[in-house]
Amino acid sequence: MNPYSPALAWQSRAILGRHLRVHLRNWYTVTLPPVCEPLILLLAFGVGLGRQIGTLSWSGQSLDYLHYLAPGILAYTAFMSSFFQSLFAAYIRMHFQKSWEGQLTTQVRLEHVVWGEALWAATLATAYAALVCVVLAGFGLANTLTLHWVWVPFAIPLLFLAALAFSAIGLYFTAILPSIDHMTLPFFLVIMPIGFASSTYFPIPDLPFLSTAVQFNPLHHLAEGLRALLLTGEVTGHLITAAGLCGLLLVVLIPIDMRLLRRRVFGDR
Repeated sequence: MNPYSPALAWQSRAILGRHLRVHLRNWYTVTLPPVCEPLILLLAFGVGLGRQIGTLSWSGQSLDYLHYLAPGILAYTAFMSSFFQSLFAAYIRMHFQKSWEGQLTTQVRLEHVVWGEALWAATLATAYAALVCVVLAGFGLANTLTLHWVWVPFAIPLLFLAALAFSAIGLYFTAILPSIDHMTLPFFLVIMPIGFASSTYFPIPDLPFLSTAVQFNPLHHLAEGLRALLLTGEVTGHLITAAGLCGLLLVVLIPIDMRLLRRRVFGDR
């Protein structure tokens, strides 16, 4: 069976709807982290640390740290939220809550469950990114942040695609980790290297090996593309590269995720 066609099936949308209904039951508590986290980061680093840093050079122009940080936080939110939702939350639903077992007793197949988890992780991460945009707009109203706000709606589809790709990485580790005690391994082996080598919080040092490595990091291109889009209003090659790398991740990882998860859930070989 084509591993990509179930993404459009009603069963996958039903899984997505189920997760959404469960999430909305506690909306007043789950909305707090995506609002408070960027607010704290922007105040502590963008404003507090930014006053100590002063200005930095980016793409041949000088800008303060708050303006450099804001688009990076937007990209990092899509990355972190989707990865952790498809790793921790999906693992808990699969292993402890047995939600997958209940879904598989209906007209839902495992392919639909996998796509439902990926779509939900991407949807939630995009919603969190939208909340970050609201926080950034608050800084704009306070005249401390000036962005090309007209481009913000156009960034949302790219953030969704990126979050969908990052969720495929999270599902891969959901499939292979033997227990929840091993969840820290992908954090230190994947999350931190991708996150810190991505120009989200600081410019990449001019080192040959690092400059080459980041060209294969979709988060780096996403952060740099959003930074150019929101600061200068220009669509650069970073956005195209980010979309291409995220599409490649989906094409490669989704079939692998399905095969590994089938082996884990059903014991198939």
